[in-house]
Amino acid sequence: MPFKIFPILLLLALPTLNASALSLESLVQTALANNRDLQAAQFALAQAQGRLAQAGRWPNPELELSGLSDVAFRNDGAGAFTVGLNQTFPLTARLSLAREAGRLDVLRAMREIRNHERLLIAKVRQTSIRILESNAQSEVLAELLAAADASAKLTQQRLEAGQGSISEKSLSLLEQRRIANELESARMDRDLAMLELKTLLGLSAKEPLAISETLEGIIKKLSPLANAHPESIHRPDVDLLLLESEKAGIENALAKAEAWEGIRIGVEYAFDQNMDEPEGLGTDNFLGLSVSIPLPVWNQNKGLAEERAALRDENLARARAAKLEIENALASSLRAVQLLQNRLAEFNTRTLQPVTTALAEMQSGYETGRVDLRDLFTLREQIGKLRLDRVALEARLASALGDLETTNGSHPAIRREYLVPSNKTSKNP
Repeated sequence: MPFKIFPILLLLALPTLNASALSLESLVQTALANNRDLQAAQFALAQAQGRLAQAGRWPNPELELSGLSDVAFRNDGAGAFTVGLNQTFPLTARLSLAREAGRLDVLRAMREIRNHERLLIAKVRQTSIRILESNAQSEVLAELLAAADASAKLTQQRLEAGQGSISEKSLSLLEQRRIANELESARMDRDLAMLELKTLLGLSAKEPLAISETLEGIIKKLSPLANAHPESIHRPDVDLLLLESEKAGIENALAKAEAWEGIRIGVEYAFDQNMDEPEGLGTDNFLGLSVSIPLPVWNQNKGLAEERAALRDENLARARAAKLEIENALASSLRAVQLLQNRLAEFNTRTLQPVTTALAEMQSGYETGRVDLRDLFTLREQIGKLRLDRVALEARLASALGDLETTNGSHPAIRREYLVPSNKTSKNP
């Protein structure tokens, strides 16, 4: 069916991993096509389809054979032979209710897969953002390390010329090692996140993988989400609760209907051979009809019906709670995005740009001997922290935009139409 070949079509449409780096959306599509947990979850759909094919089938007819003879007692050879064919016919709509419950099972399995996809997309986005954040941190730290190396060389030249001191050389070495350690930590975080991303994509640790995006590019692509205000939100996890409630209602009616097991109608033929005085052995043939009607006196399935009614009400209550939670989470995500956007816009002009100019002046003053090395390193360290703060702000904004997409379930893969199965899949008898 088309649902099963959708991941294959996605996989064929993806660029080759060895050829180039992947965009964020290509990573998402690769995960949807290759993720091993998602592939395993899709077998639940096949199981539900099998249950639907079996649901609502009539019980098989019964063939009854019986025979009696007086041969064992050495009598006159009298005996009887009976053959009967019986079929149970439903008195209620329990077969159609069973088929409808099977159809809802298939829809539930589809929505469970879709919700798994929604959460998988969120994990891929967040893991990719962690990798890009580590990359951006590594770039900043690499620049700071290069500047520290240049200062160390200048310090060594001044010391050899008799203009420097041992303390300046020691400070330079300390600055180098501090930045180098931070750089190694950032690269380690990136490598660990990359392994996690490969697992999500269904790739082995040895396969090559690179991301073509930057944090700024992701923010630009996802920013329109902050301006989208859907009138209603249809998320698969909420749909799943509503389906659970609907199925509980169907099963409630089914429990009541199953209290009547069905009317049993049979056709019976009998051959009878008996001693008939004075003629001797004689034969008779009989054709009859039997009817068996169940009487739900002791077991009316009241407890099961009450349980399923309570389950229906519970799922409806959970759905209402989930909708409220989504609305509040959506409002919180939108507010977080707005605050981070404003803070990031002000960060460059009010914070980073002025101190960067001051650093250039301090560097020039140190080279001419007008600024102490300790003051230069102090300012450089603080500016380095500010640049890393900016990277963290970008990562938080990108992550908040990803959370916004996850909250409202707006990704096209989640919004695609369901393939609704027919409740006429099973035909009787």
